[in-house]
Amino acid sequence: MQLRVFIKIGRQEEILGWDGDRLTVGINAPPIEGAANQRLISVISGWIGISKNKVTIVKGHTTRYKTLNIAIEEEVLDQSIGKVPKWPTQQQLL
Repeated sequence: MQLRVFIKIGRQEEILGWDGDRLTVGINAPPIEGAANQRLISVISGWIGISKNKVTIVKGHTTRYKTLNIAIEEEVLDQSIGKVPKWPTQQQLL
């Protein structure tokens, strides 16, 4: 199962919400030597409740936009994803 993610660096480590078809995740680790990528894998695996080795980055190793491969059944991921709210857009905040 693939999951598209956008990372917000310097935030509390948490799942922030959906922005269209991309999940926004806060990470409190610098993007140096893969530290932010490792924290992202840790946050996602902890949120779903699976081991870290079941989450891999398949695209976007050096950008904030990433595609993850998660080695679980689609139904299990859908149960976790269904609990995440939509990320507010700028127009909704005004």
